[in-house]
Amino acid sequence: MKRLIPNKQKLFGTDGIRGTPGVYPLTDDMLGTISESLALSILSGRKGGKRPRVVIGKDTRISGENIEGILSRSISSQGVDVLLAGTMTTPGLSFFVRSLKADAGIMISASHNKASDNGIKFFDSNGYKFSEIKEEGVENIIFERLVNKGRNRARAKGRVTAIPGAQAKYSVFLGSTVKGLDLTGITVAVDCAWGAAAPFARKVFEDLGAKVVSIHDKPSGHNINEGGAINPSILKKLVLDSKADIGVAVDGDGDRGILVNEDGDIVDGDRTIAIIARYLSRENKLPKNTVVGTVMSNYGLRVSLEELGIKLIATNVGDKYVLEALLENGLKLGGEQSGHIIFLDYLSTPDGLLTALQVLKVMRKTGRSLGQLCGCMTKFPQILLNIKVKEKRPFEQMPAVNKKLELFNNRLKDQGRILLRYSGTEHLARVMVEGRDKELIEEIANSLAQEIKEEIGIKE
Repeated sequence: MKRLIPNKQKLFGTDGIRGTPGVYPLTDDMLGTISESLALSILSGRKGGKRPRVVIGKDTRISGENIEGILSRSISSQGVDVLLAGTMTTPGLSFFVRSLKADAGIMISASHNKASDNGIKFFDSNGYKFSEIKEEGVENIIFERLVNKGRNRARAKGRVTAIPGAQAKYSVFLGSTVKGLDLTGITVAVDCAWGAAAPFARKVFEDLGAKVVSIHDKPSGHNINEGGAINPSILKKLVLDSKADIGVAVDGDGDRGILVNEDGDIVDGDRTIAIIARYLSRENKLPKNTVVGTVMSNYGLRVSLEELGIKLIATNVGDKYVLEALLENGLKLGGEQSGHIIFLDYLSTPDGLLTALQVLKVMRKTGRSLGQLCGCMTKFPQILLNIKVKEKRPFEQMPAVNKKLELFNNRLKDQGRILLRYSGTEHLARVMVEGRDKELIEEIANSLAQEIKEEIGIKE
């Protein structure tokens, strides 16, 4: 039977290529083509010298082992060496790409998705997630090979070797980011989400003298993201039961960190950024007195930062866009409400454990509890509505929507904001409204949602 070749399309989503293993684009054949294409993109333009190297890491999903084998064989078949980090977090993978001076990295993970999903994320030699231009370059090679049934040139096979003690080495690195920090007398509660951070999360804090209570730290491959940053209410109970000073919940690949204070209050990425930014600003260690957030950052974060004259730059949703803004503007701190926070002095990728360490450092330096530090920001009430749509027509082409948008912006003035955007993966329009007056923002959100529904909504 003739194998059907899909028409050229965008494979990469907001954060790599994701899907169900065994189903396009994560079939074994397609994974082979994707990884061979990455190898060919690395080899293009090279003239002799040492063989290029690619680092591969994976989270705890059962499908990760098979995908790791396919990627390793396919990449090495093109004459590229492969270094295996084994079970490793996404920020850990990024760290090894940079520290080992590799040419690229691949993280096998579907991040916060369910255990039956998986995916691959590409990193360049700097440990940065691939830009859209790099993604497009790899996609072009992929589809050229599919259409023309490209054959491999005869090359000497690359070597496949494991990085010895990778988890221990990364744990030591994390501790080095808070050199001299003594956590004696501090109790840290950790929810590992059955994921990639599970093998070493506890050790990171214990090595600094903390007492640690941890849960969801023995993965089976079937339970990743049950709990963790996706459901921090489980950590909240652990913090209260153990009388912990701080709790940190990571997600399956360890790049997201949601905190819980000693009173059981959940501390999202916006509040964490406010705490860190205000501390650094007072210490004159915040470049240009500016941080990076996203269009989804709560308006209360902007208000909190403005109290100290700190500027907030907003990007599109996605930590790779936060990183781009940090690099373009010469900044060091940025992140998302979801708990993806980048400390560019240490890593170019968010790391939930690193986030907790930096907050613990502020707690020790200021002598204040996390609950006390949280008082620096008051979250504005927020309404988020999703509308199923039949097309993603630009909002500015909808006169009735624009008329109401202008009216409501005038009513809110500087006491809130309205954001209209489309989902990057689903046929959904999203209406987000924030403001001090909850009744007003509910009225605005419902009214705008109704106008969008009448214009392009799907009748159910």
